[in-house]
Amino acid sequence: MIKNSGKVALIVSALCFGAIGCSDSITDDLDDALTHEAEFSFINAMDYSVDFHLQKRTITAGSSGLFDSKNRVAGNVQVNGYSSEYNYDFPAVMNMVNIGMRSAMSSQNEVKMHTTLSDDDEHWVIAWQNGVEKHITLLKKKERDNANTFNVRIFANGVYPVTLKGSQVMTTERGKVSDFLTLDNCALDLTINGRAIDLCTGDFGESYLLVVNSEGKQVLVEE
Repeated sequence: MIKNSGKVALIVSALCFGAIGCSDSITDDLDDALTHEAEFSFINAMDYSVDFHLQKRTITAGSSGLFDSKNRVAGNVQVNGYSSEYNYDFPAVMNMVNIGMRSAMSSQNEVKMHTTLSDDDEHWVIAWQNGVEKHITLLKKKERDNANTFNVRIFANGVYPVTLKGSQVMTTERGKVSDFLTLDNCALDLTINGRAIDLCTGDFGESYLLVVNSEGKQVLVEE
């Protein structure tokens, strides 16, 4: 994708040079080719409120300055809460991004990671913990809408048995997301680690991400 964007830039630049200037439409096309966008939503599965930060990553600077206030994109996300969507624009040739979270109250307990983005990526960023260990996990959003059912992926901070209609169907993996499960009843079908999971705040026919710990449901968000 980066190579293609570079070719577009060179071709358009040559055309502009030959024509002694560019029309607004050509300039807009060039901007679109060189600028990409990704969407992030942030989930707090920690036991304290957190701030989330994003920063373009360069090879020379690494993650230096990530936690500067200008890079905070979701502030004071409450326990078992989630943010609104954040649209992140980035140059096609600078598609590495730093992602960080830290306590909203004390500016401590920093955790960070970095990744490479593609145009039109849609991601969940989950801050979660297992005991004293603190983590950030990046997941691509995914949908599998089916009429008259609840369609749920499960993200867990540990290894827990998952029971559907009284029968164990899977075991969660620590820090991983499951495939979709299809449920007919929002209140009675699903049990995780012996805890009944109520999904009735959701709507039939939609797809959801369910974040759990050993005590059961923490966050339920629509994909």
